[in-house]
Amino acid sequence: MTTQSFGTGNPDQSEPADTRQSLEAQLRAINAHDATAFASFYAEDAVVVDPQYPEPLRGRAAIEQDAEVFLRALPDIEFSYTNTLVDERLVAGEGTIVGTNTGPLQLPTGEEIPATGRRLEFPMAFFSRFDESGKIVEERRYYDVTTQQTQLGLA
Repeated sequence: MTTQSFGTGNPDQSEPADTRQSLEAQLRAINAHDATAFASFYAEDAVVVDPQYPEPLRGRAAIEQDAEVFLRALPDIEFSYTNTLVDERLVAGEGTIVGTNTGPLQLPTGEEIPATGRRLEFPMAFFSRFDESGKIVEERRYYDVTTQQTQLGLA
């Protein structure tokens, strides 16, 4: 994993280092395929905007369920950061998601698509805002859903 981190906040404040450490721990959780540990980095009332869903995910339970769906569909998933920017309680990140679709994929509509056996590799970016306790309260994810569906053979 290559990570470039640039802290632009006040060097006397502890938030950027703490936030960066939290981000790295969250990366380890998703790469360990632990949806509960991954979701634990979000506040109970966190909101996540994801291009896969017509409405934002609301609450830690919904975020955990989303991670479980993704991990079931791509049980060998690996996420790596290429760039991160930490500014006090705001993180911007860029990375790559790689995995093989060997499990069923549940769509936001509830429809389930059988495993395609195809490999996915796509870039994504995100912006996360942390509260004073170090939990993510808001996140916006950016990736190309059409590229994802094309790689799965669905588009």
